[in-house]
Amino acid sequence: MSQKATFLGPVDELPPEGAELEPSTESEVDFCASMFSESNIIFDVSRDGVMVTSNPQNSDLFQEFEIDLEAGEEEPYLIWKDDAFDIHLQGLFRDRGAFSTLSDASDPEDYVRRFLEVLASSLDEPSMELEGKKVPLIRWQAGEDGESAEVQLLGLLLADEEQFEAFCKEREGEIGFIFEDAEVQAHGIRETLTVMVILGVTLGSTANADAGPFNFKKKKQAKEMARQQAIMEQQAIQKRQAAIQKRQAAIQQAQRTGYLDMHNDAYVNHQLLEAGKDGEKKVIVDISRQRAFLVINNQIAIDTAVSTAREGKHTPRGAFKITERIAQGKKSTIYGCDMPYWQRLDSSAIGMHVGDLPGHAASAGCIRLPYSIAPVMFANTASGVTVEIFDHWNGQELQQQDGAQQNYASQPAYQRGGQS
Repeated sequence: MSQKATFLGPVDELPPEGAELEPSTESEVDFCASMFSESNIIFDVSRDGVMVTSNPQNSDLFQEFEIDLEAGEEEPYLIWKDDAFDIHLQGLFRDRGAFSTLSDASDPEDYVRRFLEVLASSLDEPSMELEGKKVPLIRWQAGEDGESAEVQLLGLLLADEEQFEAFCKEREGEIGFIFEDAEVQAHGIRETLTVMVILGVTLGSTANADAGPFNFKKKKQAKEMARQQAIMEQQAIQKRQAAIQKRQAAIQQAQRTGYLDMHNDAYVNHQLLEAGKDGEKKVIVDISRQRAFLVINNQIAIDTAVSTAREGKHTPRGAFKITERIAQGKKSTIYGCDMPYWQRLDSSAIGMHVGDLPGHAASAGCIRLPYSIAPVMFANTASGVTVEIFDHWNGQELQQQDGAQQNYASQPAYQRGGQS
C-alpha cells in the first residue's frame, strides 16, 4: 500500500516493552502482522461453530493505529490513535448454523472462508463508527481432522475497496486467496478482490504436521536466516574481492616502486607539517597496532602503517635518538637489500627505512615504512629527534588543540601509489 494505512490491533497481544521487535517494512499489512505475530487470539473453527480458545468469556481491546512506512527519519512509522473498542470475540459467532451447513466434503479452506464471512459481517455494525471496511488479517492451519481449521487473528485493516485492491495487486502471489482458480476466471480479479474486502486477508496457511500452533514464525525465521546467510555470503565474496583487488593494487605498486604496501592507508596533516617546521617533534611507534606517528607540538602530523620485527627477531622498546640519516645509497650488508631514507636509532643496527609492508610484522628488527610515506617522514625529521617505541600506545599524553583531530582525519597523505 503506497499510502498511510489504518488498523485496529489487539493491544494486549503486543510483545513486552523489552522485546527486540523489528517489524517487517515490506508493506503496512506485513508491519501489522509482524507486530502481532505472537497473538494468542486463536479460534477453533468446525461444523459445531467457532470457539475462542484463549478467553471465550472475556473481551479484547482493539485500538486504532496508523502505519506510514514512508515517514521521515524524525517521524515514527507507528502512530496510536485515541479510538479503542472492547470486542467480545466469542459473541461475534453466535450463529452456529452458519457452519453446520458445511458438508463432510468441506475442506479447511471452506471453514476459513465461512469464518471470515461471519466475522466480517459481525464487525460491520453501527456501534463501530469507523470509515472503511474492517478487513480481518488472519493466519490459519488445518485442524487435526483435516476438515476444521485453527485461525489466528492478527488485527483488522481499515480500508476501502480501492485501497485494498491496490494492496492485493502489490502483493500478488504472496496473499493466501482462498478461492479456486475457476472462481477467479469466472468472476474476474476485480470481483474477487471486492469479495476479499468483505471476507478478509489470509496471510498464510500450514499443515498440522509442521508444528503448532502455527509454523509461520518458523517460516519467517527460516526466510530471514536464508536472507541473512545470503547477505553474509555476499559480504564474504565482496570482502574476498576487495582483498584480491587490494593485493593486486599493492603488487602493481610494488612493480612500479619495488616495494609492497598492503595497507596503503597513511595520512598526513600537510598544514601541520608546514606550520610546524620548527616545532617540537618526535616519532612514536606502536608495536601492537603496527603503526607509526610523527607528532609535532603534541599533534599527530603523520599516521602510517609500519612493519616491525617478525617472530624470532626483535625491535627494541624505549626512547632513542636519530643519529644517522641517509636518503639514498644505504644497503644492508647482511640481507643485501636497499634501505632508502635510512634513519638510525642511537648507535644500534636498528633504524627506520623503506621496506615491504606485507600486512604484518615481517622485518629483521628495523621499522619498515611505506615507500610513499618514508620521504615525507624523512623530510620532516632530523638528527636528534626522539623515536619512542611502545608495546601499546594510547596517545593520551597528546594535548590536541581544538579542531586538530578533524584536520588530521580529513587530510589525505598522498596520491595513492606515488610520493607526496
